[in-house]
Amino acid sequence: MTEELKYDRLWDEEIFLEDGPRTLRVQSTRDAYLLLRNYWNVGEGASRDKALAICKTVLSENASPDKAREAFITAARDAGIKVNSWTS
Repeated sequence: MTEELKYDRLWDEEIFLEDGPRTLRVQSTRDAYLLLRNYWNVGEGASRDKALAICKTVLSENASPDKAREAFITAARDAGIKVNSWTS
């Protein structure tokens, strides 16, 4: 395991991304980080870069994942991806 992925914790609530016929479940900061870094094919805007940086910080410092989840949701919505969860 690389140092940047040293820590991970599940989010309190997973989210579902809907992009056309595909639905993807994201349930942790590690999931979000890997998706943003390796598979984000909807542009590299400022909110994506911010979410990537926050996820990396959370993973390296064992910090609360709440800010990473919020930043990831913002990046997805800014990229035009529909975001769903059980409570919203």
